[in-house]
Amino acid sequence: MLPISKERQILRSLFLKETRIFLDDHEFLEVDTPVLRPIPGMEPHLDPFLVHSPSFKEKGYLVTSPEYALKMALGTGLDKIYDIAHVFRSGEIGSAFHSPEFLMLEIYAGNWSLSKMTEFVISYFEHLVGKLPSSIGKIPTVQRKKLRELFQSYANCDWDRNSLEKAIRDKNLSYAPSQEGDLYEDLFFLVFLNLIEPHTKNGIWILEGYPPECASLAKVSDGEAERVEIYWNGVEIANGFFELTDPKEQRERFQKEREIRKSLGKEPFPLDEDFLSFLENGFLPPSSGISIGMDRLFGQILGEKDLRNSSPYWQPGL
Repeated sequence: MLPISKERQILRSLFLKETRIFLDDHEFLEVDTPVLRPIPGMEPHLDPFLVHSPSFKEKGYLVTSPEYALKMALGTGLDKIYDIAHVFRSGEIGSAFHSPEFLMLEIYAGNWSLSKMTEFVISYFEHLVGKLPSSIGKIPTVQRKKLRELFQSYANCDWDRNSLEKAIRDKNLSYAPSQEGDLYEDLFFLVFLNLIEPHTKNGIWILEGYPPECASLAKVSDGEAERVEIYWNGVEIANGFFELTDPKEQRERFQKEREIRKSLGKEPFPLDEDFLSFLENGFLPPSSGISIGMDRLFGQILGEKDLRNSSPYWQPGL
């Protein structure tokens, strides 16, 4: 593995410096969160790295995201916070934009709408492009799109299970049903990745509103999850939620995800009772949060086509 060039390391340092300057100027507090946790997130399609001591008496998981720790920090009375964290996800290889280790910026703000958060993120992008030498000069055109409407326009289907299955058959998409029954998310993302995502290759696309089955940690309102994803020239850069604060619903989601992990032959982690207790006590205020892949963002600002020259963590042989 070779390091990125001296010039890119200097630019990357400035990139991180300007990130902190922008957030500090907007009165966000940098919060330090743990990288090693006893219980990782429950997401069925994210696999954490297990680490242990030589004696095996101590073990934990490298975080796939700092979100749980940041939400609990927000609930202590802090108003606007962020963390620039090293995160780790097993299986993130074989692609020009994936790496098992990467840098994530996670931002939370109490009493902010998700729309306000995405507008803030776009202004952050504009700040970086204006400050970094060798940048692309200005950010591309920004388009805000309702995801359901994109399914109707580009896939000629709605996002209910029957419509997705019909679109998969009609478009002859690569599809291998499992013996356990098809997970809704697999159907949804098969259609999305093949028929929707290719249209995001020009400009910045803010995709708003997701089906309830893909809510993850987002609140569901009027039949849609309050979730956004931001794409920059076809590359997913950010994922944001208006946060779920209902402890009963969160527990039900965790239990369902735990069952999905079992069905996939993955380790069914115990529920994070500390986090659930935090919700049950009403500590988490209405808030929006967003995670940004910093290595991908840095590369897009410099006009790169992959992570090879923008990320010190990209290791194709790992």
